[in-house]
Amino acid sequence: MVPRKGKTAHAAALELLRRRALSERELAARLLRRGFSAREVEAELAHLRKACLVSDRELARLLVRSRLAAGHGLWAVRAYLRQREVDPEAVEQALGEVEPEEEEAALARALEKALRRYPEGEALSRRQKVVRYLLSRGFGLAAALRATEFLGGELDGDALDEPGDPEDVS
Repeated sequence: MVPRKGKTAHAAALELLRRRALSERELAARLLRRGFSAREVEAELAHLRKACLVSDRELARLLVRSRLAAGHGLWAVRAYLRQREVDPEAVEQALGEVEPEEEEAALARALEKALRRYPEGEALSRRQKVVRYLLSRGFGLAAALRATEFLGGELDGDALDEPGDPEDVS
């Protein structure tokens, strides 16, 4: 693809960033797809870094906070940031800044949503559904079990699998 007539890599990058915050890799890939050379893209990324208009560290912090606020667990947040191609070092730094209370609040939000989603019914079935929901949102099995103790019932261990390592997500 050839760059649009008269459009510079800078103008294209600003247009892309105006629509959505992007990781450096996402932005580079989009500029390359628009037909800019690797050299132009790297020069533009350096310019944007210097102007503080692109930062994987800040993007990671922003996305960690927004995903926690939406009721996602740290496993899901890590997988999402990987998908967004955020620098792994920035991801680990941002996740390391999360306080236990923040993760507990995210779990509470997810639990509240799960309880609305699975209204009263057979206690065991409801608890299993809620626990599975929490696992799918990226919370650990131990946390999900603790959060749903009040629902009662013994759970079928084979029906509940801990989410896999986010490193395995492709």
